[in-house]
Amino acid sequence: MTATSAPAAAAPSTSLDAALMRFPYETWIPMPDAARHVRSEGLPAHALTTVVRTGRRRGVLLVRREAGAAEVKRVLPQPHGRT
Repeated sequence: MTATSAPAAAAPSTSLDAALMRFPYETWIPMPDAARHVRSEGLPAHALTTVVRTGRRRGVLLVRREAGAAEVKRVLPQPHGRT
């Protein structure tokens, strides 16, 4: 693999954790608002997908579609599913 074809580096875990904790606890928010929370942590807006997938895998986030718009809700108080 060459330097130009290497995949982009993943966001550091601490940045992902901080972005996850920016989402309001037990409150549904639209994805554009979630993207603003991600950007406020210094991550690019396209990192929203990574943050949401990571949060879902860890059991920290739920995602739903309401009237064609996606929303996200943080359901655990800690970023790694620890209570």
